[in-house]
Amino acid sequence: MGTISVLCAMWACAFGAEREASGPHFEGQSPSPGVAVPRSDGNGWKTIYPADFNNDGMVDVLWQRTRHNLMAVWLMNGSQLLAPGPVISGPIGDGWAAISAGDFNQDHMADVFWYNSPQNLVAIWLMNGSQLLAPGPVIPGPIGDGWVAVTSAADFNSDGMNDVVLNNPRQNLMTVWLMNGSQLLAPGPVIPGPIGDGWTASSTADFNADGMADVLWNNARRNLMAVWLMNGAQLLAPGPNIPGPNGDGWVTITAFDFNVDGMADVLWHNAGQNLMAVWLMDGSQLLAPGPNIPGPIGAGWVPAQGAADFNFDGTADVLWNNAAQNLMAVWLMDGSQLLAPGPNIPGPFEN
Repeated sequence: MGTISVLCAMWACAFGAEREASGPHFEGQSPSPGVAVPRSDGNGWKTIYPADFNNDGMVDVLWQRTRHNLMAVWLMNGSQLLAPGPVISGPIGDGWAAISAGDFNQDHMADVFWYNSPQNLVAIWLMNGSQLLAPGPVIPGPIGDGWVAVTSAADFNSDGMNDVVLNNPRQNLMTVWLMNGSQLLAPGPVIPGPIGDGWTASSTADFNADGMADVLWNNARRNLMAVWLMNGAQLLAPGPNIPGPNGDGWVTITAFDFNVDGMADVLWHNAGQNLMAVWLMDGSQLLAPGPNIPGPIGAGWVPAQGAADFNFDGTADVLWNNAAQNLMAVWLMDGSQLLAPGPNIPGPFEN
């Protein structure tokens, strides 16, 4: 619970901070070690993805202010906030969003995956901690309308560099683009998705412990999921369609290893009923569906697209966001069971 305590302290400091025109602001001339506050004019900031940006083995946080096309990386030191990084302007033009983070250039530091949905463009920005190292080129997506980027990045060819998955729900297609840093190495073939309407590629992760990412499919209309095992950009084996939790309104959110077996599991969410569930997987097969767990009290809570180990026990935990109330909460997990729900933590302050 050390992370939660420090975060609470951080936000408490934030509400006492005076706003400035730009840049980070600390209370007093010399901030206490390991304590930082949200930057001034924090209106509209949202956590996007947890990842290790400075190769210290600890999870850091990618923030974005979509309306103003800005991003920032907050470096963490275990359960202590080390420093909020500078505000960095995104790619030039409208429509850009930072959607994920991962290591694209094999330097063991996370980079930022940008996508422009209206124009179907991709860009990878290489990072050095919280600093921008090199903005990559703007890369056109697959030809045709209807393509969107999957909001997770993972290594599909076991070269230590993350790759990109693009999905066309309208045509029920997907493709894996192998990357070499911020450069496109090889666009993979266009692969038809599962049979029937309503399928979307919702996440990517290694489900069979072969060192190569696989694709999680979801059909919200029919309450189905499927894991397709991949071999690089090629389809290795499509897994069976698996019915989701009982009832309407369930969707898959992300995939991560929740039980320390080296194979990704699936996080489900039901916004209408404010429920979540972790389903433990064995490759593309369902190992054990976890219990339905009520989410934080109140309307508007949604799990973040990425999952990460917040308390260093080797299992994934769940990060909740409530955009309407400007709140977040970290729920510590023990496999598919809730270990400890953390407190609701105010987001960046507004005046």
